[in-house]
Amino acid sequence: MGDLKVPSVLCLLLLMPLLLVPGSEADTCSKFSKTYTGKASWCKYAPCAKACQKEGFTEGVCAMIRARPLFMRCLCKKEC
Repeated sequence: MGDLKVPSVLCLLLLMPLLLVPGSEADTCSKFSKTYTGKASWCKYAPCAKACQKEGFTEGVCAMIRARPLFMRCLCKKEC
């Protein structure tokens, strides 16, 4: 019998589940921005991200608030 050659892509596909094991990520802390200035009913990504970075967070995203009426707020995130 000859040697079995496994392509590198197949090896990568077999190892990928090990890298994506649940619980391998750090916890994420999030808080609404205190310094974001924008319209009360809408949020824009770039200004939100800048405001969050100034507040010491690594990421800023626009999140929808379930209220009447629906509106968006700037949500800051970082690893805890």
